[in-house]
Parts: sequence; C-alpha cells; structure tokens
Amino acid sequence: MSKILSQDEIDALLTSAADLDKSAGADGSLPLDSESVIVYNFRRPDRVNKEQIRSLHFLHDRFARNISTSLSAYLRTVTDVNVTSVEQFTYSEFLMSLPDPTAFYAISLTPIEGLGALELNPSVAFSMIDRMLGGSGKGMAPTRGLTEIEHNVIDGVVKLVLEHLTETWRNIVDVRFRVNGRDTRPQMLQVAAPNEVVVLIGFDIKIGDARGMLNFCLPATAIETVGDSFTHTWYRSHREPTIDDRQQFWRTLGHLPVDVSATVETTLSARDVLELSPGDVIALGHRLSDPLQVRVCDTVKFDAYPMQERGHAGVRLLQPVTTGSGAEVTHA
Repeated sequence: MSKILSQDEIDALLTSAADLDKSAGADGSLPLDSESVIVYNFRRPDRVNKEQIRSLHFLHDRFARNISTSLSAYLRTVTDVNVTSVEQFTYSEFLMSLPDPTAFYAISLTPIEGLGALELNPSVAFSMIDRMLGGSGKGMAPTRGLTEIEHNVIDGVVKLVLEHLTETWRNIVDVRFRVNGRDTRPQMLQVAAPNEVVVLIGFDIKIGDARGMLNFCLPATAIETVGDSFTHTWYRSHREPTIDDRQQFWRTLGHLPVDVSATVETTLSARDVLELSPGDVIALGHRLSDPLQVRVCDTVKFDAYPMQERGHAGVRLLQPVTTGSGAEVTHA
C-alpha cells in the first residue's frame, strides 16, 4: 500500500526543490556534481527493472509459441499468438484500457501472495466459442457480455492457457496459476488496489480472420518476490533447441488436423432452388478439362483434377499453387 507523506516530509521536498533551483546555472542546467539525479514519476513508479522486463518478454515469447500449437489443436484451426508488449502500469490504468464487457478472470498465484488477472477480448472469445460449438468462427462478435454457457466454454481455453503459463514459469519458480473468479465487467472483481503497480503482458491472438488481445496482468510484488533469481534462472534455462526438440515439435505438429477441400460452386436463383427435385441436373459452369483448386485452411495450395478411386470421389493433384514462378509439377 502506498504511503501518504506527512506535512514535514512535503515541506522537506519543497525545500530541496528550491535549493536545486538556486544551484542551477543561468541556462537552467544542473551543476556537474548532480549527475546522479534522475527523473522519477511518482504517478508511474518503475517497480520492475529493465532486465526483468526483458526476461519477462523472453519467457512469455516461449509461452506464446507453445500455446499457439495447443490452441491450434484445441480449436482445430490455425491459431497464432505473439507477445506485443511488456509494460508497467497502475491497476486502474490497466482497467481503463480494457473493453467492457469482456471475458475477465482473477488469477491466483499460489504460493505467491496476491492476485493476477487474465482478459480475453470479445473479438476472439466469441470466435473461439463459435468454433467449439460447431461453427466456422467467422461471424461478427456481438456487442454484449458472455452468457453463463458461453463463459463455461471459454473456461476450457483459459484452463489451457493457465496450464501452459504454469509449465513455462516452472523454469523460474514453482507457481500454480488457477482461476480465482470471473466476470464480464473487470471492475466487479477485486484483484488489486487502483494505485498498485502491475506488469501487463499483452498477446496478439489471430484465429482465422478474427483478431484480438489476450492480456495477462501480474502484480509487481510477484516479480519482486522472485527477486534477482528471475533473471539469472531464465538465462540459465534458455538454450537452443536440440535435434530431439525439433523432431518432437514436428511429430506434434503432424497430429494437427487441417481442413482440405476441393469444391465447385455455382449460383442459382431462389426460385430455381425451390423447384429442385431428385433427379434434376445442375449445371456447374465448370468444364471437366479445367482443374479444380484444392484449399488447405481456406488457402489455395494445389491445382487438381476430379477422379474416382475404388468407388470414392477424390482429386489428383497436379501442381502446387505458389506466388512465385517456376513451380514444379508434382503428381500424386
């Protein structure tokens, strides 16, 4: 909790400031013996040093890579997560930067005292919900808070995120991140005092066409509790991936399901659709001699011809579709 200055302390500060003005030169510059004086903003105190901020960035960059792979498998679509910023704010400033309503969670940091916070923007939260309930995840995010059922769906994503955070932080300290409470309005959860200094780690999440922020907020006291070992432990644990690490990565990536489609589309009037009956033939406007486009996760990857194999419809790949020139023909 911040200390309130007494009148004597305020008078002493004002006297020191007056003496400093008198000792300044004619151009307002400070004398040579005052090189140790630095600017300090009492409204924005720096509780965490730059070395620890840099270590936090490296640590959570590793977390972002791991959670990208897990979310891609969990949501069955390509998901990209990147660290965008690691900054210090007061908790009130953090709250003012959040949308309202949103998916907001209070996070316990056992055995470290205090609470953290996790916020998932509605723009990606509703896309995740749509995908997990069987949709495409491409709809517009509604301008409302999450219902209880929708919050229960997002709880699964948050649980996955916290498991990866716990695993990532295990190299620094054995801390277990758990949900302590949740709400759609951040102001309704008591996480920290308004003037308490927190470290905000921002992540950019991209799920198909949906994009938004995942904000992870830690009290500065949690970083101070870990102390200098935070930086030292991180640099000891940071190493280049081995051959086994890379092989394990590709084996894990190989299990990721992706959507592959080769379709032919046409346009009909509503009247013609209503008059359709079994046995009718629809002209697709596509000649048999023209290749189809094979899409992987909505991206065109190959040209192909339709074919049948043992009574099953399929396509024979002709060549990969690239942005460059000189693509080699690949038969399958």
